Amino acid sequence: MDRRTRFDGFVRKYVKLFRPRTAVIFAFPFVLGFAASAAGGGHAEGYEIALAYLALASGILFFSSLNFYVDVESDRLHNDMYKGDSHMSDQPFVTGEMGRVETALLFILSALACAVFSLLVDWRLACFLFASNVLILGILYSHPWFRFKNRPVLDIVTNASGACTGLIAGWKLLQPGTWPPAWPLVFGFLFSAALYMPSVANDVPFDAAAGFRTSGVVFGAKRLLDAMIPVCVLLVPLAVINFIVPQSWVFKLFIALALPGAMVFTAAMHILYQPPHIRFNAAQLVYPLLALLLFYFIYGMHAVMAR
Repeated sequence: MDRRTRFDGFVRKYVKLFRPRTAVIFAFPFVLGFAASAAGGGHAEGYEIALAYLALASGILFFSSLNFYVDVESDRLHNDMYKGDSHMSDQPFVTGEMGRVETALLFILSALACAVFSLLVDWRLACFLFASNVLILGILYSHPWFRFKNRPVLDIVTNASGACTGLIAGWKLLQPGTWPPAWPLVFGFLFSAALYMPSVANDVPFDAAAGFRTSGVVFGAKRLLDAMIPVCVLLVPLAVINFIVPQSWVFKLFIALALPGAMVFTAAMHILYQPPHIRFNAAQLVYPLLALLLFYFIYGMHAVMAR
C-alpha cells in the first residue's frame, strides 16, 4: 500500500468518525446563537470566530467518536436504516481500524482542542462550548461511567440539553457578557427532543440485542414515535409566545420554519414506520437544515464584519 493510499484511508476514517451530515445537525444550534447574537450587535475579531468554529468542530469529533466507540456491539448488528449519513456496521471501531494508542490520542487531542481553541476566545464561550460537546453530548451521553444514552428519558433530555447549551455558546461568541432570551431555548429543547426520538425508535432492534436500555427499548418504538405528537402540540403555544415577545428576527424565522417542519416530520415518521424500522433516509433531513445553517452563518459573518 503506497503512502497516498494510506493517507486517503486515514482521511476517510476520520471523516466517518466526524460524520459530516450529522455534524450539520449538531452545529446548527451554535450557528443559530451566533447569528442571533450578531443581529443584536455582537462582535468578535475574525480570528476569534475561526478559533470558535475550530473548537466546535473538535468537540463534534470528540462526541461522535466516543459514541461510535461505546456503541460497537449495537453497530455490529446495524443494517444502516435511517442513519442515512453513515454506515454504522463498518464504522472504524467495528472494523478494528482504530488501535488503542490512536483511540486515546483521538479523545485527548479532540477534547483538548475544543477547550484550548475556545479559551483563546473567551472563558465564558469555552465553558458552554466544552459543556455542550465534550461533557453533555460526549461524556454524559456516552461514557460508560454515566452512559445517559442507556437511561430511558435521559437519553432524549441529554441530546436536547446539549443543543440548548450549544446555542448559548454560539451567542456568547459575540456577546460573552449577555444571555440569549429564554423562550427560544425552551422551544429549541422540545424541538430537539422531537427530532431525536425517531433515531432512538429506529435503533430498538439493535440496541435491544446489544443489551442497551434506551427510551426506545424500554417504552417501545411506536410509543416513542407517538410521544412526538404531544411534543409538537406543546410547540404551538411556545411558538406563539416566541412571536409575541420582543427578540431577534433570527429566532422568529427559525421558529416559523421549525414548527411546521416538526409537524410534517412527525407525520412522516408515523406514515413511514413499518415495524421494526422507519423506511426513511435521514440524510434528507440534513439538506434543508444545511441551507438554513449557511444562511445564518453568512448573515452572521456579514453583520459582524460590517461593524
